[in-house]
Amino acid sequence: MKSLLYWRKSMINGAKTVPVVVSMDSSGIFRMVDAAGVSVLSLPVQQASFRFTTMGTMVVEAQGRKYDILGVGASLSPSPSAAQVAEMQGAPSGHKDPTDLSRAGSAGAAMSGAGGLGGVAGVAGSAAMMFAYYQGLEAIKAWQEVLPGTGAPVRKSSMRAGRYMALGLVAAVIIGIIVAFAVL
Repeated sequence: MKSLLYWRKSMINGAKTVPVVVSMDSSGIFRMVDAAGVSVLSLPVQQASFRFTTMGTMVVEAQGRKYDILGVGASLSPSPSAAQVAEMQGAPSGHKDPTDLSRAGSAGAAMSGAGGLGGVAGVAGSAAMMFAYYQGLEAIKAWQEVLPGTGAPVRKSSMRAGRYMALGLVAAVIIGIIVAFAVL
């Protein structure tokens, strides 16, 4: 199994959420390799523990360290390297990195305060960000399904927070429509 995911090195600085190729081979070796091709982590999967959060983070604890792995990067995250993109094109999962879509959505959402078409761009941007989040979430969910069969300790999650965010987005769109009609 192989996925292009993001390692959140800092809870504050989005630029430190970096692309990593996370893989597990048939012999059960779990690996994380960064954009420079440097192995961040490589060990038998049973030597790590995995916890999945409501927001869709895969928390890997191994060798005395904790690694927060996300399905999509922050708007400030660096893009995957050419080597990472090439490696994922050969992967059977076909997982595409949704971060560029999230970045475009972030730009559209930022325009929402501009008025007029900015409001439309804001709604479209928010929708793009949600779509990117769900694409990344699917990659994390795939790991949640595979890892328990390896013998590694795994704490699963329902990952329902995305549903609540989607409901919030729908509510915001409805409120925006009501306000627009009230102004006209």
